[in-house]
Amino acid sequence: MAEFFKVGIYSSTEVLYDGQAVSLVAPSESGYLGVLANHAPLAAKLVFGKITLRLPTGMIKVIESSPGGFLEVLQNQVTILL
Repeated sequence: MAEFFKVGIYSSTEVLYDGQAVSLVAPSESGYLGVLANHAPLAAKLVFGKITLRLPTGMIKVIESSPGGFLEVLQNQVTILL
């Protein structure tokens, strides 16, 4: 059974996603980053592209990333500010 982690994706005007995920892929300045449960601490600047979440239900959710956003992975939680 897959492990989950908490994800919060926020813009200046709304909450784009707040829930759990099995995996997350996001575009950073150094290339696409993949995150699974229990990932090591990480901070990255995001670039334009697609953030792809695999949800516990098996569904895929895609959110557009904007340049200048930030991603933080800490204590089994991913926070993205767009």
